[in-house]
Amino acid sequence: MRVLVTGGSGFIGSHVVDKLRDAGHTPVIYDRVASPFHTKGDVDTVLGELDDLAALERAMDGCEAVMHLAAAADVNIVAKEPLDSEACNARGTVTVLEAARQAGVERVVYASTIWVYTGESGQKVDEDSPLGMPNHLYTASKLAGEMYCRSYHELYDLETTILRFGIPYGPRARPAAVIPAFVNKALAGDALTVAGGGHQSRRFVYVEDLAEGCVRGLEPVAANRIYNLVSDESTTILQIAELVQELVAPVEIEDVGARTADYVGVEVSGERARRELDWTASTPFREGVRRYVAWRRDQDDPAKAAAWAPVAPPKPARAGSRSLVPRLQVGLPALFGVASAAMLFAYLAAVHSIGLSGAESRTVGVVTFLGIGVYLLARPETGRREYGRLAVAMTFVLVAFVAFAVMLPWSRDWLDLAEPTAAVIALSVTGAGLGIALAAMGLSLTRGREDAARAAIETRA
Repeated sequence: MRVLVTGGSGFIGSHVVDKLRDAGHTPVIYDRVASPFHTKGDVDTVLGELDDLAALERAMDGCEAVMHLAAAADVNIVAKEPLDSEACNARGTVTVLEAARQAGVERVVYASTIWVYTGESGQKVDEDSPLGMPNHLYTASKLAGEMYCRSYHELYDLETTILRFGIPYGPRARPAAVIPAFVNKALAGDALTVAGGGHQSRRFVYVEDLAEGCVRGLEPVAANRIYNLVSDESTTILQIAELVQELVAPVEIEDVGARTADYVGVEVSGERARRELDWTASTPFREGVRRYVAWRRDQDDPAKAAAWAPVAPPKPARAGSRSLVPRLQVGLPALFGVASAAMLFAYLAAVHSIGLSGAESRTVGVVTFLGIGVYLLARPETGRREYGRLAVAMTFVLVAFVAFAVMLPWSRDWLDLAEPTAAVIALSVTGAGLGIALAAMGLSLTRGREDAARAAIETRA
């Protein structure tokens, strides 16, 4: 079976890709970046965004199933960036479902979370338990994805399988997750911090076990079913800290007070997955953490890290190239602005040289620069594609209005402009379009420079 894996370059997704291949399937990665965990060319990869319906549909060509794992998974980032996180988790999911419907995909397996269960600590829940109102944006966005899955099955008969993940851990994990964060602090000799005494309970699941559960979600019996992929072993945050003390270094443990909207840790049953999919989380928590610690230590050993990561290292930069790149990032938008201005004036000079009168040339110039001004005022502050398309449409409407306005008799007399002949209108619209295109490219370069600067700051931090 050919299976598209959204988020296939990430922590869980890369393991799912491995397990799919082990099971004889053909995985295709769909992600924003190439997988750092697979040799280049070893796995079919399509780079794209979750909001790009056409790209998703093309990537699904020939696929019988989609494993939708891509998501904003860090609850702290979700809380800080709610709009972007909602766009990724909720609207990204409905876009994947629509692409699957259009592409004729048979099954979408959706990665949800046991965070959807709310209640008192220690309460026992399963897939049929009623779900309360979410108290965290991450939970709300993942629940929205579950609802979209159900709706697409009911409306369009698209098979969906919802997998509610326990808290994943293991090799390749994000540094911000609780176990990697504790291990990194212990390796650095820093104290381990717990919130509210560290009594919050979690049902962790080793990532390779979780990936195997994802593959089982492709089985016929899993169509239109919900499964909890959890271990039967509950672990508190304090117990994790104590285990890291034992396995890594005897650093101190500090209590920093309770967090708001924290997951309380209900007791989630994985019985349905065991019964219907013959799946259980077979790796004991202590053993899984031991494997993660061993893997993490290997990352500090260049020889072992090279053996683990098959991707070829980048070629060393030439002397002076490191300092040249920042200068180019700063100077390129300015150079582009000068070149754009020169191009516009060259266009206007060419218009005048074809035999237009002074009034006609002025008309073309006024409409061109008014069009640019209108675009800059109407452009969206967000980079999302749907808003961008709307802004472009609004811009052209406004440009047409401006072009009409400057050609009214009173405005022609005031500005000494020409009558709106077919040639003048065509040249004016062309000039405005050229100016808007150049302005859009310049803004894109400027945003790229700002994003690169932010990324550099985050890397240094």
